[in-house]
Amino acid sequence: MSALAAILRSTLLRNRELTLELARREVMERYAGAALGSIWAVLTPLLTMGIYVGLFGFVFPTRFGTTGSPWLGAALILSGLVPWITVADCAVRAPSVLLAHRALVRQVVFPIEVLPAKSAIACLVPQGVGTVVGLAIALSTAGPSPMLALLPVLWIVQIALMLGLMLLLATLGVWLRDLREIMAFLANVGLYIAPILLLPQVIDALPRPAQWLIMANPFSHMVWCYHDAVVLQSFAHPWSWLVFPAFAACALALGARLFTRLKPAMGEAL
Repeated sequence: MSALAAILRSTLLRNRELTLELARREVMERYAGAALGSIWAVLTPLLTMGIYVGLFGFVFPTRFGTTGSPWLGAALILSGLVPWITVADCAVRAPSVLLAHRALVRQVVFPIEVLPAKSAIACLVPQGVGTVVGLAIALSTAGPSPMLALLPVLWIVQIALMLGLMLLLATLGVWLRDLREIMAFLANVGLYIAPILLLPQVIDALPRPAQWLIMANPFSHMVWCYHDAVVLQSFAHPWSWLVFPAFAACALALGARLFTRLKPAMGEAL
């Protein structure tokens, strides 16, 4: 826990302004030179969500409950798709975070823990855009619910998970140079082994081994928590509210511990 506390003190207290400024620059640099510039930070998640919701909510619709409303299915898809896109983007970018800043990592005085932290913050842009769209659809179909008050809690848990993944994968990426490609492949596969595009009726019709695979995927529990809070408006998956925070806490603790232990060797490895 001392390793995690030291990283949090550095990123959230001593170097908070540096972390936020580097996160802002990363978002701007992603779209530097593009004709629309940083507008793509909003357009990209909107287009991605539009394609998935259009295909799986309307072109290949699945009945949701007894209403048969495709908009309820769209709200369910969006409530899980938005956090998944954010976490997947974080996991894919993480292995190259330290590799892309070799000069800073080699500087003894630079707090390199801000590099994973700023990238985790930069990955939250799609989350903000998608949350607005998802909430608008959910409120117009399912209506308001007290469960929506739990969204800030889910965001905090998700940010902890993303920071943990960033620390863990950025550290491993220093020595495993193929890790980015591996994570990109796993991010594509993960979309189909989590209850994101598969609505409840589809999952219930799957063979038992496939259902067990989805339940064993820790990211499924993140998605189910968002389903409960945004669309289902109840604790329909009570175990997920225990598994998701526990998974995030383990990822954060493991990432902080590995990062702190291997930090002295990073400069030489790069």
